[in-house]
Amino acid sequence: MTAPRILIVEDEPLVALEWKETLDSAGYQVVATVDSADLLLSSVREHKPDLVLMDIRLRSFLDGIDAVSRLRFFSSLPVIYITAYSTPDIVRRAEGTLPSAFLVKPVEGPQLIHAVQQALSVDPAAP
Repeated sequence: MTAPRILIVEDEPLVALEWKETLDSAGYQVVATVDSADLLLSSVREHKPDLVLMDIRLRSFLDGIDAVSRLRFFSSLPVIYITAYSTPDIVRRAEGTLPSAFLVKPVEGPQLIHAVQQALSVDPAAP
């Protein structure tokens, strides 16, 4: 069995590196790290991840929620939002995209791994 493939969308290089190292050490395969929500769709097509870790506020035209909304037109790929912003409006918008989890930064390694395990264990065809 191959390791689950994860795409990271995060514009802070040190944070992205920390997540990658945490995931690598837990046996996951990080297929790419991109720093812009604008690159989400092309990265999903290119790398075919099993899961996306998505920051919400990025230095790009789209924010993470808008990018995932576009993704939902053709994919039910599990997405975990990881953000420093958790206002009620942001949480409500994020919930509209049916994420697997919504984590508030800073995120510790065990918390990240638990969320990833939960997201990957859910059968997308289940009611």
